[in-house]
Amino acid sequence: MKKQTKIKSSSLPTRSPVATSLLFWLLLEHTHAPEWAYGVFWTLTAILVAAFIVSFFTEVERDVPGFGDRS
Repeated sequence: MKKQTKIKSSSLPTRSPVATSLLFWLLLEHTHAPEWAYGVFWTLTAILVAAFIVSFFTEVERDVPGFGDRS
C-alpha cells in the first residue's frame, strides 16, 4: 500500500477525536439524552478513533513549503 503525503502535524492543529468526543459526551450528559443517543455517540466515536489510528500509520508527514524542509 502506497503511503499518502500530508502536512506535518507541527504545522497544523491536532485532529485527535478525543476533545470532540468529550464535548459531545458532556452535551449528552447535560441534556439527559436517551440511551439510543449514547449508542449512536459511542458508535461514531469508535469509527472516528479507528480512522484516526489508521491515518496515523498510513500517512507520511511533510513540511509546508516555507516552514522548514522544502521537499
